[in-house]
Amino acid sequence: MGYMALYRAWRPQRFAEVVGQEQTVTALRNAVRDNRLTHAYLFSGPRGTGKTSIAKIVAKAVNCEQLQDGEPCNNCSCCQDINNGNFMDVIEIDAASNRGIDEIRDLREKVRVLPAQGKKKVYIIDEVHMLTMEAFNALLKTIEEPPESVMFILATTEPQKIPATIRSRCQGYFFRRLTIEELEGRLKQVAEANNITVEPDALDIIARRANGGLRDALSTLDQVHSYRGDHIAKADVLDVLGLVDDVFLAQLIDAAWQGDAGQVLQMLAAALQQGKEAQQIARETTLYLRDLLFYHTTGQAAELAVVTEASISNLQQQKKAGTSRILQALRILSETTDKLRFSEGQRFILEMAFLEITALFAKEEPAAATAGKKEGAKVSPAQSKGTREPAEARDAMWSKILAGVKERKIPTHALLCQGKLLGIKEDTVYIGYRKGYKFHKEKMEEKANRDILTEVLQEVVGRPLEVQFIFLDDDQYNDIVVKKAIELFGQDIVEIKE
Repeated sequence: MGYMALYRAWRPQRFAEVVGQEQTVTALRNAVRDNRLTHAYLFSGPRGTGKTSIAKIVAKAVNCEQLQDGEPCNNCSCCQDINNGNFMDVIEIDAASNRGIDEIRDLREKVRVLPAQGKKKVYIIDEVHMLTMEAFNALLKTIEEPPESVMFILATTEPQKIPATIRSRCQGYFFRRLTIEELEGRLKQVAEANNITVEPDALDIIARRANGGLRDALSTLDQVHSYRGDHIAKADVLDVLGLVDDVFLAQLIDAAWQGDAGQVLQMLAAALQQGKEAQQIARETTLYLRDLLFYHTTGQAAELAVVTEASISNLQQQKKAGTSRILQALRILSETTDKLRFSEGQRFILEMAFLEITALFAKEEPAAATAGKKEGAKVSPAQSKGTREPAEARDAMWSKILAGVKERKIPTHALLCQGKLLGIKEDTVYIGYRKGYKFHKEKMEEKANRDILTEVLQEVVGRPLEVQFIFLDDDQYNDIVVKKAIELFGQDIVEIKE
């Protein structure tokens, strides 16, 4: 027999061999032992967490000739045929490629035929959410009242797409993502059995990047083993997956934190020269900033996605950046990742994003920009026309407004954050939108969203204010109202009264 992929070779053959999913495994094994299995099950959860594997174990258990305390024996002819894929009464159907009503009608006809080899005919329908609505309707009656000798096991990664009429006829089990410890434990076991030496850091990266899926973790180990051989180091995993070292990411954010744009550009150029993809660099940095944010808010208890012990000390220094700026940097990189999917000038887009983050980190904290101001400082037209605060004051006020709106309603915040605070004059706040954000502007003009904004403005500014939304045209303020606003309080200024 030819080489078998690790995730196939290490597919669990008994309930006791399943990693994680303790509640599901215990419930099903007890049901098998006590002969209390129902006619239809719905297994849902992320990919690679054991849905199909457990479905096959159940299929073996109901047909096993020498059942042992709810476990299939794996020695009788039925168990061995199922393990080898030769058992006629276990039918696996891929709903992604057999999703129409004709296929389901054919299934309904075959359901009536008695089992040919075993006691029960088991239909395992994978990715069942891909069936059409007509196919679901055709399946409905069969799932509700199948023949005594038939069992259905439906598996899906998207249970929300399953009609309620189908869900209500099945006993449902949700498969959780595996923990890093569970993944590392099975990876060590597989590596030792195959005489593969894997460095702890390499093992840690494979487990973290599997996103809770054991199949993905084993596939990665298999891939790296094919590339490097029997000794796998951290660098090998990074190379195969196209990942960026967390130490590199820490140094990159350090350079941005220090305002060293030249160093940032040099590091990006070096990574791209090594064959790293621009989109991957942006995605990895997003995960690093996510870790920084979590570390900033929860400290040592944070579950980190990419940061290892080698760069944990950097987090302790970088958390001084503050939650607000880390969140802004995350938004910049999230938007950049989306842009990189559809753009050819990827290097330029990536560099601009990191220069923007460098400029962001170089700014003083918003709190520092308003240091010395009284709480609830008011905007006053009586302020001397010649006295103008720096742009940081406007940014600080805008950050407070956005934060207040977000606390009340996230969708309203999503609409508002695409705008720009131009300034405040007398009893009117001017907020500008570019022409491409017509939808956002119109939605913000609706009463419900406007009321939320005016409520927040009164808290931040200390008095009731009207809001006027206006269009910007690529930052050239052509609208007459905008021109008037600029004449009144300047292009980048918010006047703040002590």
